[in-house]
Amino acid sequence: MKRSSFAQERTWLGWLTAIALIYHAYFVVKAWRQPVLLYGDAYYYDHSARVLNALHLYAYWSWGPAAQVTPGYPVFLALVYRLAAVFTPSHETAMHLAQACQHLLAVASTVLVYLIARFRLPRYASFVAAFLWTVYPPVIYANDQLLTENLYIPFLLAFVWSFLVLVRDRSTGSFVVSGLLLGVTTLIRPSVAPLLAAPALFFLQRETRRAWKTTAARYAAYVATFCLAMLPWWIRNLVAFHQWITTDLDAANPLLFGSDPTFYKDTSISNGLSYAQQKALAIHRIEEGFRTHPLGYLKWYTLDKLGWLFGTPWYNSTLPPHAGLLTRMTFAYAHLHLVWVLVGALGLAFGFGMRYIRWLSWLTVFLIAVQLPFIPINRYAYPTMPFLMIGVGTVVYLATAWVRTRRGTPRRAAAP
Repeated sequence: MKRSSFAQERTWLGWLTAIALIYHAYFVVKAWRQPVLLYGDAYYYDHSARVLNALHLYAYWSWGPAAQVTPGYPVFLALVYRLAAVFTPSHETAMHLAQACQHLLAVASTVLVYLIARFRLPRYASFVAAFLWTVYPPVIYANDQLLTENLYIPFLLAFVWSFLVLVRDRSTGSFVVSGLLLGVTTLIRPSVAPLLAAPALFFLQRETRRAWKTTAARYAAYVATFCLAMLPWWIRNLVAFHQWITTDLDAANPLLFGSDPTFYKDTSISNGLSYAQQKALAIHRIEEGFRTHPLGYLKWYTLDKLGWLFGTPWYNSTLPPHAGLLTRMTFAYAHLHLVWVLVGALGLAFGFGMRYIRWLSWLTVFLIAVQLPFIPINRYAYPTMPFLMIGVGTVVYLATAWVRTRRGTPRRAAAP
């Protein structure tokens, strides 16, 4: 990269990082003045982290060994709590420190969105994508809660960045780093595990088939480092449960509720059932539904679930009474969510014909597809939003290029 180009890149990144830091610092200070609310999954993650520190035992909603969820996020919380304990015994302070760390990770996510977009888009379009992600209100809403998404998204973005480096360089080191990051990301949220097969798509390329032995060896390194990251979890499960557990045991419940088009009304469907029974009932309901109402269930597992996933932002559904101007502006901006979804989807659709962006397009399709069998709540669509913002940046780039072409202005290269 030329020195002037590097200086420009550093300037754009510097401004972006400064904006993200100031923006998140404001919300860290604001969150510190309020109690941390624990409900739903956040309560169990907190419990898991506290038991891990107190008893050196990985639990979830009990005091005994558990494998309901992969350990990535509870281990992160436990480490933050240990750090806080050096300075204060207050658990409330420890949770506030966890919030602050999550906001710092959100700043890193902003930088990663920019770097990922820069593989194909010019600086201004990459900046637009990263900036829109930074000020997207559900980002603040999420990072104020003790939930997996706050660790999962930065690691998912780090994996995607490393994978695009892998696509560009095809070096052994890039395969190793990417495989390791995929393993760590899987330990945070296991739905990405099938991406272990992603480099196999290279064998469809003619130039790769000519050097298949080299690619196969590098792919083996990718798989090996993934397995290396997962190995402690696999060994722990064999020792604790005397059975092979690849990722976790918690998929049965969201699969069961995902089989029910009235899941938001019938909230007692899983009462009294073990995980094995919930899974069996889910499979039975799916088979029965597609056999007796094939078109209705096909619609439920496609259009209806997409509507539930993306129809509303993962954010406050109602405006608080006596809300101030900033809160009202934030609320209004959050509910522009559908604009970013539709424009971003359009950009990623165009991206199927663009180098590097096509990988992001396929990844977004994959992330959506793995959620369709399960309960369709907008929280599960939230991790796809960084890629949809890059889709918005793609539309900005293509629209600018079209305008320049119409005016006869020479088009600059997409990336140096």
